[in-house]
This record gives sequence, structure tokens and C-alpha cells, in this order.
Amino acid sequence: MISSRYVVLAVSALVATIAGPVGCGSGSSSSGHSKTPGFDTTVVIGDSLSAGFQNGSLLDTQQPNGWASLVAKQAGYNLTLPLIAAPGAPAVLQLVSIGPPPVVTQVSGTSPGRDNPNAQPYDLAVPGHLLSDLINRTPALIPTSPEDLLTDAVLAEPLSVPRTQLQAAIHLNPTALYVWIGNNDALVADIAGTPSVMTPVATFTTEFTQLMTTLHTKTKAKLIVANIPDVTAVPYLTPGAVILAEVSAGTGLPQAVVSALFGIQPTDLVNTTGLAEVESNIAALKQGKAPTPLDDTAFLDAAEAAQVQSTVDQYNAVIAQQVSAVGGTLVDIHTYLQTLEQGGITINNYPATTTFLGGLFGLDGIHPTNTGYALIANQFIAAVNASFKTSIATVDVGAIASADPYFGPNIKPVGAATVSIPLAAARRADLLISPRKAGL
Repeated sequence: MISSRYVVLAVSALVATIAGPVGCGSGSSSSGHSKTPGFDTTVVIGDSLSAGFQNGSLLDTQQPNGWASLVAKQAGYNLTLPLIAAPGAPAVLQLVSIGPPPVVTQVSGTSPGRDNPNAQPYDLAVPGHLLSDLINRTPALIPTSPEDLLTDAVLAEPLSVPRTQLQAAIHLNPTALYVWIGNNDALVADIAGTPSVMTPVATFTTEFTQLMTTLHTKTKAKLIVANIPDVTAVPYLTPGAVILAEVSAGTGLPQAVVSALFGIQPTDLVNTTGLAEVESNIAALKQGKAPTPLDDTAFLDAAEAAQVQSTVDQYNAVIAQQVSAVGGTLVDIHTYLQTLEQGGITINNYPATTTFLGGLFGLDGIHPTNTGYALIANQFIAAVNASFKTSIATVDVGAIASADPYFGPNIKPVGAATVSIPLAAARRADLLISPRKAGL
């Protein structure tokens, strides 16, 4: 969480008088500073994936590693970030041991708030925001919920009036605008173990149409818009096959017996609730007691996972249609990450994968590592270059991977066994997916 000192700063900001945008970078003019024509004033809106969120935290030492910051560096424009002081908001996760099983804990302490409260952020993406939040949620005068704190951390300073992400983006008069939103509208299915909680497609259609129409009519910005990945493929969810194998190895029971006792199939995808129930069942078995089948909210079965994927496909059809309608540029992150999930990628002679500690996803099982963000940055760069005939150089992924603390060979031996996300890390991820439901 963020300390009460930040609340004071947020309140002060609400009554401050600000002359207007201070530019794309701290202390810089709002135009004429990009070596890439048309990107002089670039704004980013979205959720945690565009905020540089990593390892369960919005943290000043991690935020510059996000895809948006990397693209800005390659394209030669400034992109001021709302830098959050250590230990981050929420406090960052750390890897204590690779195990197996891996041990992940949360750093202690509370962030005092923004490092740069007087700088106008141009990366306005707020962790935890749904599509409706981007359009409608303003900073709170007195933040009372975890989502208020995250919204205020990004949007409340500096400002003269409270603005939503959408309103702030328009206010900054961008020449280029990156949009990546809707991931949390889908991810809620992972935490709940059911697709029924996802934003209805009709609602998503109305809201996304409103977003694109408003940006198109209220700004003259180039619109670069990404679609939504398959949220059932993130390492936050543990395949039933992995759990059955681990329990069988630890208890000596055949996997078929474990499957019957626990009520899960190899094709099921187990969430935090399920991991906790698995631990309880293992303890019961050790005490000679009968285990209890996992609750329906503890996993997505194959049919539910297929429904989640279908809904994401429908979201993406809406995104593609609306981006085309306003003459924007679509970045197909869904297909790219699907390719990585199916075949991995070799970087520096290491076979990186989308599994937990596979090199591409961080400790919360949802957000990329430095290496993963670099790969995503290059997808944005490729789309921009193709659409606008620019010549932005790609990010050197190999160089980033060599220094990435969570890239495969930097944390575990080549060929080490695949591991699943530990319960403690998954619990933190729950709060990132649905921060309204619990304190950060």
C-alpha cells in the first residue's frame, strides 16, 4: 500500500492550480523532442501491462523496463513515468529460493508515494483498471480503497481537476497515443474460476466503441492499439497435470487416484483458491484423512477455459473493428504471445518459455520480465514502423535478457525442471487482478 503521506499529497494536488501540460518529459517542452516524426507528445493509457508493473509491484526501479518506456527510448521521445518509491505499490515480490518448490515473499515496508509528484506523467496506465475504469474512474479526494490508491498514484499528481485516464489523455493533447486495455476484464475469470464474471461482450463493445470514438474526435493523435492475450495461458494458472504429478510424487498415490480424490483433471487450470485447497488436501492425506474435492471456483475446467478464450476472441474482434473504424494501428499481442506459449523462444541460446520462471513472466505469474517486456516492445515497434513508415530500431532483447534478474539462466540451471507458481505469489496476483476485493 501507499502511506498516508501520499494521501496528503493527493489532496494538495486537487487544490493546486496547474497552468497546463509540462511536456512529454520532466521539465521539457511538449513538442520538438522526438527523433521519430509525429511522436513528439506521446501518451500511454491502459492497465498494469502498460504501466511497467512487474513482480507484483509498481516500483521505480522496474517501471523503466516496461514496453512503453522501451519504445520511447528507441523512438527518441520522452515519456514521463509516475515513479513509485521503494518498496513499491504494493511492495515488490522477491525470489528467496528457486526450490523446488520455489519460495517467493513480499518485501516489507510501505511506499511513501511518488518520486516525482510535481511531474506530469505521460504514461497514464493504472494497474487494476478495467476498460470502464479507464473511461470513468477519477482520482479520489481521500483514497479509501486499494484501487483508489493505485489510481491516485498515477493520476492525482499534478492536476488542477480530477481526470480519468481518458480525460487526462485528451488534456495532454497527444500527437501519438498508445492504448492497451481490457486485460483485466478477462483476467477476472482466472481468479474467480468462472468465465461468468468477465465483462459482457455487449458492454465491452459499447465501452470500447466509446473510447475509440472519443479519442478519434477529441484528439488528432495517431492511435496505436493492442489487443488482449489469452489469459488462460499465463503461469498464474497451474495446469491440473502439473498438480497431479506433484501430489502423486509426494504421496505415492497414482495420478488417477489423486484426480478422483481432488476432483480435478489434467486439463483443468488451477487458481489461487485451488492451490490453497490442494495444500489442505495434502495435509489431510499426511494425517490419514480423506481429502475434499476442489471447489468449482478453484479452477477453470476445459469447457470454461474454452469459453474464456472465446470471449477474449470476441473482445479482440471488437478491438480490431473499432481500431479500423478510426484509422488506428492494431498491435496483435494475442497472436504473438500465443506463438510464445506454443513454442517458446530461444534467447542467448536459452529456450525461454511462458511457464513460471521460464524467463518471460515475472514472479506474480501475470506480468512479463524485463525480457518479456522487451519482446512486447518490439511488437509495438514493428507495428508502428509498418503503419507510419518510421524506422525505429528494435530493442536488443539479448542484451536485456543477459542482465534480467528473472531470465532463465540467471536464476536456475539450464534444463532445470519446470515449476508452478507458489501459493504466496498467486495470492498477491489475486490482488492485482481484482484490487477492489482486498487490501494491497
